Amino acid sequence: MTAIRDGGGWVSIAIEGGRGSATTATIPTMGLTLTGCVRVWDGHSGRWDIRARENINQGALSASALPGQGVPFSHTFGMRSQLEVEFQWSEPRDTTLFLWVGVKGADDPRDACVPKS
Repeated sequence: MTAIRDGGGWVSIAIEGGRGSATTATIPTMGLTLTGCVRVWDGHSGRWDIRARENINQGALSASALPGQGVPFSHTFGMRSQLEVEFQWSEPRDTTLFLWVGVKGADDPRDACVPKS
């Protein structure tokens, strides 16, 4: 919820053999719609396939991202949500994925794909 209030944040995910995953805690989302953008850190290489599933409400998002290029998203959550996110890198190696997840409200004119400094 802090990241939503702050307009987003950087996330780091351990990648082993080109794959990684993360699961969030269950949080109350009260039907919230989030509009935002994911952006793989410019220093990475290859293509990143990202699949996010809502474990409680069965919603899903899929995207392919290249480093430095934002991928916009919009999703309406249920009353409570828990996300499970899987990452697959086009390079079957180990690394730490750095990913900007930007979010914005309807009245926010800024570009959610541009990381806040």
